[in-house]
Amino acid sequence: MIFGSYADALANASRMIYYLAEAQGLWYEGSGSWLRRIQGNPMILPLSVIGATTNEGLLFHEDYFNSATRIRRGRVFEKDARNNWPADCVARFPNRDLSNAANIFNVNRAYKTADVHIKPGTEIKLGGQDGGSRWIVVLSERIGLEGHFLSLKSKILFGVLPELIPDAIPELNRRDVVDSINAVVESASVQAPQSVIDACRNAACHAISAMFAASNSKGTKDLGELVTYLVGVKKGALADAGDLINKLHSRAKANAAASLGTRPVSRQDAELAIGALAFLLQDFGWAVNE
Repeated sequence: MIFGSYADALANASRMIYYLAEAQGLWYEGSGSWLRRIQGNPMILPLSVIGATTNEGLLFHEDYFNSATRIRRGRVFEKDARNNWPADCVARFPNRDLSNAANIFNVNRAYKTADVHIKPGTEIKLGGQDGGSRWIVVLSERIGLEGHFLSLKSKILFGVLPELIPDAIPELNRRDVVDSINAVVESASVQAPQSVIDACRNAACHAISAMFAASNSKGTKDLGELVTYLVGVKKGALADAGDLINKLHSRAKANAAASLGTRPVSRQDAELAIGALAFLLQDFGWAVNE
C-alpha cells in the first residue's frame, strides 16, 4: 500500500517514468518528484554509438529481448547532475522506506530520458570497455518525456553460423546474401526443420551465385544447376556441400516420403544443412574461420 507524499507524487507525475537512479547498488525509476525501486535484476548497460566523437553517460535499459529473432528493445538515458530526491517520495519496497530529518534520499548517479537522436541503421555497442556486443538500430522512437525507445538487431549470428565478414562479400550481392543468411538464423530457433533447410538452400544459391558470377549470370538457376557448375570448374568440396543442402531440400518436400521412400527430415538434418552452408561461407572467406 502507498501512503502520503509518494501517492501524491505519483498522481502529479501522471506516471511518466523518465529518470533512472542508482543507490547502494539498487536501481530506481521515476520522475523528477518521485522514485520507486525496480524489482528483480534490471538489464541496464552502457551504450555507445560507433563512430561518434562523444559517447559518455548513455545507458540502455532493456525492456524486451528475443534470442530467436535477435531483437532487443529498451529505453535510452543520459547522465544527469541530480543526486537526491525527497525521501518521503521514494518507494524502496521490499526494503523499508527511509525516514530522516533532512528528508533526503541520496543517489550515487542519476540519468534522465536521453535528448539524443540515434537514427535507424546506426551501429551501437552495449557494454563497457572490457566487453560488449554490437547492434544495429532498426527503430528509434521518442514519446515526450516518457521515453526514448530503441529497437535493436544483433550483428552476430548467436552461434547458428560463424560470424560474417560483410566487407568480403561482393558489394553487388551483399544485401541479398546477408538477408538470406539472416533468414537462416531466424528460422533455426523457431521453425520446423523443413523451413530451416529451405532457408539454407536459398542462402546457398545466393552465396554461390555471388562468389561465381558466371555460374548464374541471369539469376534463374536453382541450386542443383549451381552444383553442376561447381563440379565443372573442379570445386569438388564446394559442390559436395551444395549438393548435400540440395538433397536435404528434396527430402524435406511434403511428398518426399511417398515418392522417394525416405524418412521425414529431422532437427539433425537441419543442423547438417546449416553446417554445409557454414562450410561454403568459410571457404569463400566470408565468415570467421573459428
